[in-house]
Amino acid sequence: MTLEGATLPVPSEIILPVTGFLVYNHTLDFWPAVAMASLGGLVGTMIDFSIGYYLGRPAVLRYGRKIRLSERHLMIVEGWFAKHGRAAVLFARFVPLLRTLIAFPAGVAKMRVSKFLAFSTIGIVIWDIVLIYLGVLAGQNYSSIVKGLDATLPLIGYAALAGVVLALLFLTRKKRERENPNSSATN
Repeated sequence: MTLEGATLPVPSEIILPVTGFLVYNHTLDFWPAVAMASLGGLVGTMIDFSIGYYLGRPAVLRYGRKIRLSERHLMIVEGWFAKHGRAAVLFARFVPLLRTLIAFPAGVAKMRVSKFLAFSTIGIVIWDIVLIYLGVLAGQNYSSIVKGLDATLPLIGYAALAGVVLALLFLTRKKRERENPNSSATN
């Protein structure tokens, strides 16, 4: 969760439900799992907050390029932060992408660390509880989920295969047109 909190592509939407499934299987306990996930998220978000706070917007953009954070993305998040103020830190925790990016403008705006941590903790803990509990529910309904997937996965697989074949045909045709521009004009 530290990696996701530091805006690296490690989605909590996958990790935490799997954690919940492990809770259902009695491999992990619910509250310690929530505590560790939340602590990891807080450490990661403090890394991003610190980059914004101590190094400023230019460093956020420089660092952001490495994780595909464009200036446009940053401007959107800054606008959200400017519009909603400190509450944006809390509410952004429930919006994909904003959840991790909100720490940068909060740091750049020199939000008080105690306020940032308070709002972040509330949002991160709620998010972690919900996703881990969804994993527990998935574990409780495992057999019906598998039955449903047994019926739909082959169809999804066939559709994906058809999509790949169509994409390859399209790309092959485009390549031929680029290599032989005169032959496509005569057909």
